[in-house]
Amino acid sequence: MLSSIKDKLLNVTKTVPLFSTSSDKGAVQCEANLSAGSEILSHYQAEWQALHNQNEENAKKAEEAATEIAKITNKIERDKKSLSVMTHLLAHSNLNLNIVNCTKQIEKIYDSFNEVEGKLVELEDLIETVEFENMKKQHRYHLQQYKVRKDESLKAYEASLKEKHEEAVAEFEMKKKKELEERQQVFHEAFKSDLEIYKNLGTIPKLDLPKKQPSALLEEIQVDFDESELDQFLSDNPSK
Repeated sequence: MLSSIKDKLLNVTKTVPLFSTSSDKGAVQCEANLSAGSEILSHYQAEWQALHNQNEENAKKAEEAATEIAKITNKIERDKKSLSVMTHLLAHSNLNLNIVNCTKQIEKIYDSFNEVEGKLVELEDLIETVEFENMKKQHRYHLQQYKVRKDESLKAYEASLKEKHEEAVAEFEMKKKKELEERQQVFHEAFKSDLEIYKNLGTIPKLDLPKKQPSALLEEIQVDFDESELDQFLSDNPSK
């Protein structure tokens, strides 16, 4: 490509009088074209720049490819070494026996795990049983406390009822006593009235009691009287 550019430049120097090196004085002088060939130079300069950039990009890609090839080569070497070590171990070591022993140990550990799991289940059952017994004890204690509070409440209620009953009885007795006192007062007034009538008339008037009125017992009638009045009455009527 550079040789073709050189040929074209030589052709330009031959055809354009400005670049001619001939000393022929009879040659015709013409005006110099300063921009002659500039487009061609620009074109090939751009082409050369593109080729240069492409070469640099190819160099970078080649370097990256070399790096990847080196990585792959190192990996293959490591894999080869690992494979050789594994082959040596499989051929010259007791790997199979060790694997069998490891399998047996794993089986023993598995059995131990099962045994421990069974013991844990038993422990959980025991804990649940103990918690249930504690809960029963707590319920019994709360029930006893409830019974005690119930008995105390019942005793307090009984005491309250007894107090109310005593108050009612006392009130009834006071009322009854008041009624008896009123009756005694009525009988006393009647007795005094009858006594006055007897003093004046010498006889006691007969009382007409209602038929439906219940007769009072003699023991229930309590007459309050003054003995001096009775003595005076007897002294005033000795013949009677």
